[in-house]
Amino acid sequence: MTKWQLPAIALIGFLLGTPQHVAVAQSTTAEQTKGDVLSLREDAPQEYVVKKGDTLWDISELYLNDPWYWPELWRINEDVKNPHLIYPGDRLLLIWVDGKPQLTRKEYRALLPQGEIKDKGEPIPTFSREMLAPLLTEHRLLSGNKLSGLPQILGDNRGAPRVNGMLPVFIKGAVEKTTYSVFTPVERIDQGELLRYVGDVDVTYNGGDIAEGELSRIQREIRRGDYLLEAKPLNLPAVITPTSGANTDGQVIASLNSRKEQGKYDVVVLNKGAQHGVAVGQMYQAIRPGSTIFVEGEEISLVNYYKPADDLSRFWRNTVQLPASATAEMMVLEVQDETSFAIVLRSREWLSVGDYYIPKQL
Repeated sequence: MTKWQLPAIALIGFLLGTPQHVAVAQSTTAEQTKGDVLSLREDAPQEYVVKKGDTLWDISELYLNDPWYWPELWRINEDVKNPHLIYPGDRLLLIWVDGKPQLTRKEYRALLPQGEIKDKGEPIPTFSREMLAPLLTEHRLLSGNKLSGLPQILGDNRGAPRVNGMLPVFIKGAVEKTTYSVFTPVERIDQGELLRYVGDVDVTYNGGDIAEGELSRIQREIRRGDYLLEAKPLNLPAVITPTSGANTDGQVIASLNSRKEQGKYDVVVLNKGAQHGVAVGQMYQAIRPGSTIFVEGEEISLVNYYKPADDLSRFWRNTVQLPASATAEMMVLEVQDETSFAIVLRSREWLSVGDYYIPKQL
């Protein structure tokens, strides 16, 4: 742990324990506080017809400076069972009620030649598949204890380190005659191994110590040592409603693109999950701790914790701690027991693996 992280942890603990200061850390602008959440864009249209391929996020960005507040803006007809279901062809109208902007919807209905109402098809999703592509290529994060007992790919009978699916593959470990998902390690971190889905294997023969299987749905190369896990499709809801983050803080521990720095719409891994109260749709803010400054008369200089003289002299010299600030805002898309995956929705500067985060209150 680097030295700047020690005061950062103490500061974050203080912020979480003092709600009024959390609001300051979450945003430096008044329009992001609860009293003025609906900040309309200057070019927001008065009317918009939903098109095929639109997403809730796309439309929200047309109207709001902070798109995650769209549930506060959309006030749909009371006879609609689920106000978050918007369909292509629906007409959205911007109106004002008690001095606040609201969107109402005129439903699109098409009649078939025989007089029946045409089925509207699927509602538009919150995010496009392109934005969620890294997550749709399923990832899992498993601790070393959970990995140790998993079955693994041994390879085919050529002995090559990579297999192409042309020949049966052999498997070590306890398996049943069923279909498994194959995952390859992409990054080792303190919390375990980050794995990426690469294909399926159908176990055709179980000989006890060694089983045999046929590969299918190959997305990337499958290698000797890849792990087999129970097939479990990614259960990502079409509509994700943003909510306040759970009362927990943590750290960004990995990314799904293997880059050091992350920006808008990148997917990152958080070190807290379901057992910490994290749920799909919750919002979190990455926090950059403020620097410590020496202030001695008119002379002002930065405290360099890696410089021994600064690190020691800060205990008796006059210092000022600059406030922390939010660098990025993230929404949770998938939750595991101890970790979760989140998409970066706003980034004022690059988000880095290792950054700390706190809950965002909506």
